[in-house]
Amino acid sequence: MRRRVAAKAKPNPAHFALARLGQELGDRFFLCTQNVDDLHEQAGSKCVVHMHGELFSSHCDRCSRPPFRDTNTYDPPVELPRCECGGGIRPHICWFGEVPFDLNHILHSLDECTLFMAVGTSGVVEPAASFVAHVRSRATTIYVGVEEPANASAFTECHPGKAGEVLPDLVEHWSAIARANR
Repeated sequence: MRRRVAAKAKPNPAHFALARLGQELGDRFFLCTQNVDDLHEQAGSKCVVHMHGELFSSHCDRCSRPPFRDTNTYDPPVELPRCECGGGIRPHICWFGEVPFDLNHILHSLDECTLFMAVGTSGVVEPAASFVAHVRSRATTIYVGVEEPANASAFTECHPGKAGEVLPDLVEHWSAIARANR
């Protein structure tokens, strides 16, 4: 059901703004998402870290076979699919209680961060809720979202509103600053 719904979703102007910023900044830009959809990729982002996994991928629950693209949006099979090793094939999703994917890569990128932006998060789900605290002593921290996050006081700036309406102008502002500082 989640795949059927996600397959119909389309990126909004915020996704496109982040993709443009990523193209402009290259390897100085790190995009990490808690979302499991592929809207960032649809908008043109090339290097996206999906800390909670990817809805359109699956992996074996037993062996080290890498995750694979799985775009089946139809009803699930009667029997759970099996890997060649005999393990079960499950969605490549980080469930509550599991360690997020690529956490070491994320933490390393946070250590290098000078501008941190969180978009549309509640500021409650860990470990992502603590990322702003990890960087705030050395980075400008910005929040964009409709509702104020639980950790709003940790941000340098909070911009209320829908990401698709607020983020394009904000990204253009920070992009201009980055161009001026080259």
